[in-house]
Amino acid sequence: MSGFLLWKERYGDTSFDRYDFWASRIGKISKRLFYRNKYLGLPFAGLGFFLENITPRVQAIFSNRNHQPIGDAHYAIGFLNLYSIRKEEKYLKEAEHYLTILLESKITKFGGFGWGYTFGWQQSKDNYWPAGTPFNTVTPYVYWAFKNHYELTLSESSLEIMAEIARFTCIGVNKMTLPNGSTSSSYSPISKDYVVNANAYRAAVLLDAYELFKVKEYKSEAEENLDFILQAQQRSGAWYYDMNPDVSSFIDYFHTCFVLKNLVICNKYLPSERIVRAVTLGYAYFLRELHYDNGRPKPYSKQKYLKFRKYEMYDYAEGISLGILMEPIIPGSLKRAEWLAQDLISNFQLQDGHFVTRVSTFGTRNTVPYHRWPQAQLFSSLSYLDKKLVCVD
Repeated sequence: MSGFLLWKERYGDTSFDRYDFWASRIGKISKRLFYRNKYLGLPFAGLGFFLENITPRVQAIFSNRNHQPIGDAHYAIGFLNLYSIRKEEKYLKEAEHYLTILLESKITKFGGFGWGYTFGWQQSKDNYWPAGTPFNTVTPYVYWAFKNHYELTLSESSLEIMAEIARFTCIGVNKMTLPNGSTSSSYSPISKDYVVNANAYRAAVLLDAYELFKVKEYKSEAEENLDFILQAQQRSGAWYYDMNPDVSSFIDYFHTCFVLKNLVICNKYLPSERIVRAVTLGYAYFLRELHYDNGRPKPYSKQKYLKFRKYEMYDYAEGISLGILMEPIIPGSLKRAEWLAQDLISNFQLQDGHFVTRVSTFGTRNTVPYHRWPQAQLFSSLSYLDKKLVCVD
């Protein structure tokens, strides 16, 4: 951890992003064209692939270094974890620095407080999200960051911010009913989709907020999300990313982690044998189909498009935090988290302290440090593991 912290201090708060090409004007046009006609769009998609995997540093010409809320939230969580372990004020101050930045970047036009990306995102053929669109997959990390701060400091300001985040999480969605009778909450206030992990995040935040604020609607909304998630699980134990019957979707490592982690959190507040069964079945699939024979994370068990990814460090971050959370349900998962952390540090941490971003199937390494993907996530996961091991000892 010390090597990473030294690198972070030298490198600063802002970074480029692995999405810089795709967020540029030409990148957005390229992706839109590919989604509508993959044959016409393939040359442009190929350019994006080449820039991202072979010459990632060239992407810097398409953007500038900046903050991304999900990265800021993970850094705040990580520094709060270090403060809880070491009791050194510098870590609390660093966390509060990020919380201040997050508060300045909040989005309020949909009610309550939400957060998204600072760039526009062509997520699919039908979904384009402009910069400043709050997401149910980003906002929860800000909620947990302020919650951690509240628990450590009893800050009334942090509690008030959490209440505003919970309000957005509740009202800032659209709802779609599936043929099986379950109802999906949307990824954002401006979309209508069936993304499983977005529902899982929403359920976890609303159940936590219900415990704090006793708003009955939070519990009923979370239960609706849980029903959708549990009905969306396949017999194999897997979850597709998107349950829209008209979409050919994918199954991957870190989105599976998102779903499992949030279900474990939900089970804490709303204990259920149905949830435990789903988590147990899902984790068995996760171990069986989303790991290589050498034990390392395998990015996809089912791909929508060829991605040419061999090792994704975001997967390591999510695998570590999942292993910690799963321990009460799956004994031994903590040991799995420890193994992943050791493998990460031994084989994918660079000499200056930061981590590789990705290893392609061609063996090329993207070593550009992006805070949003995955430096901040790795830091928060490793700090969480340190905190857990201190408690165990």
